[in-house]
Amino acid sequence: MVRHTTYIKPYGIQYRVTNMFHGISGFFSLFLIWGLVLNLSEGVSLLSMTHILILLLLTLAGTFYRDTWVFDKQEQRITSIYGFGPLCKREQFAFSEVHQLELNHFVRGTTDKDAKPTKRRFRAMLVFSLNLGEDEKRDIEIIAEKTSGGRTESAVQAISAVTGLPLIVDRPRDLDLNVSYKDMKW
Repeated sequence: MVRHTTYIKPYGIQYRVTNMFHGISGFFSLFLIWGLVLNLSEGVSLLSMTHILILLLLTLAGTFYRDTWVFDKQEQRITSIYGFGPLCKREQFAFSEVHQLELNHFVRGTTDKDAKPTKRRFRAMLVFSLNLGEDEKRDIEIIAEKTSGGRTESAVQAISAVTGLPLIVDRPRDLDLNVSYKDMKW
């Protein structure tokens, strides 16, 4: 699963894919390349290793995948970078264009606003987005609330605190945290 996290920089803050994701993808890419080279040197046909080639392409894609939001406080600009390696789409927004940062909750699988998430059918989700006004929004992340575990909420608050952009949260988290026996202190 691709996770995002915040990185504080001298010019502001970044919200991007974690270094761990890139590191693990790179490690598996190197492992598959090593296996491919080893098998080719032993005379194994390349056609018999199509599954390794497919896995190698997927791990290389993960290694070079970029999904970064740069909130540059010095230049009062937000830059979105999305793509693979140098083949990226860049979009820029001035702080003055952004009305607010938004964190909205919804239940996937239904259009009912009062729907409650269930374990089987409906999942509690949240959307982190930039509100640019006039019904124009740019979604930064859409993630299951359980998967987020509060990390997206804290990231949005950190971004708002660093940049000074207003933040609107439609409601607090509605999932209870799972507290295990290990988490309890006696």
